[in-house]
Amino acid sequence: MARGMLLAGTHSGVGKTTVSLGLMGFLSRSFRVLPFKVGPDYIDPGYHRLVCGREGYNLDLFLLGQNKVEELFRRRANTADIAILEGVMGLFDGLGADGFGSSAQIAKILSLPVLLVVDARGMAQSVSALVRGFRNFDPEVRFLGVFLNRIRSDRHLRLLRECVERDTGLPVLGFLPDDADLVLPERHLGLVPAVEVGERDRLERIVELIAGNCDWEMLLRMMPDVPPLPRQETTVSCPIRVGMALDAAFHFSYRSSLETLKEAGVELVPFSPLADEKLPEGIKGLYLPGGFPEVFASDLSANDPLRKAIWRAATFGMPIYAECGGLMYLSRELRTGCGVFTMVGVFDFSVEMTSRLQRFGYAQATVVSQNLLANPGMVLRGHEFHYSRVMGGDGQTTYRVEKPDGSERWECGFVKHRVLATYLHIDFFAFPEAAQKFVTACRDFEIREDNDGSPAHRGSWQSSS
Repeated sequence: MARGMLLAGTHSGVGKTTVSLGLMGFLSRSFRVLPFKVGPDYIDPGYHRLVCGREGYNLDLFLLGQNKVEELFRRRANTADIAILEGVMGLFDGLGADGFGSSAQIAKILSLPVLLVVDARGMAQSVSALVRGFRNFDPEVRFLGVFLNRIRSDRHLRLLRECVERDTGLPVLGFLPDDADLVLPERHLGLVPAVEVGERDRLERIVELIAGNCDWEMLLRMMPDVPPLPRQETTVSCPIRVGMALDAAFHFSYRSSLETLKEAGVELVPFSPLADEKLPEGIKGLYLPGGFPEVFASDLSANDPLRKAIWRAATFGMPIYAECGGLMYLSRELRTGCGVFTMVGVFDFSVEMTSRLQRFGYAQATVVSQNLLANPGMVLRGHEFHYSRVMGGDGQTTYRVEKPDGSERWECGFVKHRVLATYLHIDFFAFPEAAQKFVTACRDFEIREDNDGSPAHRGSWQSSS
């Protein structure tokens, strides 16, 4: 049976990711540690994988709903000795004034105690007021203790420890020094993905500091057990092969989403739009996840053979699902600060990178016409986070999208042939019927070519209804 905890910060930027990575890495030396991330973020889980040696999961209340959050956590935590959840933003920060989906709400739903990370730089007894306020704000939130970040000296540590433990009753379970070399690199969507930079030396140093500055034995004693929920194993007798873009340009996907596709009957076959000149053999569909195509636009454009192969597959009627970065890749051209780059050209529109966020946050999409994933009337919950925008072209859409509070509405879900491209990221774990519809469309896809290479048969929407 696994033990578990949630690690949260008083606000964004206090170092909770750094502390999480250090704890996960250190405990992984002796235990099977399974990492989780509260919220929709793709980048932090990449670093979790580096230090834990295994893939983790996202727990997002808006994307999944409470029942699915509980199911996912309890089933997957049962495969580990320790489950560590890294929170999002500040402990009580969520959607709207009520903090929906906050780390605190997830902690209460899963009955997990919180280790609170405090940025202690420039603080003395004020740390007591801060910690006491968090401890008393919601009596239903339980705390393991406090972790102090950016400590300036031994004297500073002794002073803060005395204040916190005397004034709040919570133990100080560890600390990290004030050291700029511990800060992970960032760019416009947050941390630079681990798949690009690795940062193994920096991560190893963080782990070593945690090893020497954390009372991990007390921490383990204080962690409660996670009630087990056996994982349901499914066997697919004849899975269909679906190509999945996976490299430094395309790697934003939820593990639970990929597992749902596999349970629906998919064998995901990775390929690289940066390096491969051909699509994998025997595939009957494509999944193009999000990522950073704008960073690698020149290399993606230079890979003319693969761009043409994907265009030809789309024209022949192969089912293709593309999210955010995948949408950008399927456009006619991608405009960045470095120039204009030719993309696949399934859609006739251009995509332009801008200097500010175009969409950020949760959204829900009502399906207004049948597409690769859903029939009209279905509502999909997802998340958008992008600086790019679609410009002109053939913009037939199948989603009517809106903010959860209805304050803003727009259209998305571009369709052509049997392609669905959207800025909205979803987790198939919450929508297994959408995964099954995609798989059915792929299974029904057949292609025969005449002697001149033109398609003699294409799948139809009706075959996947």
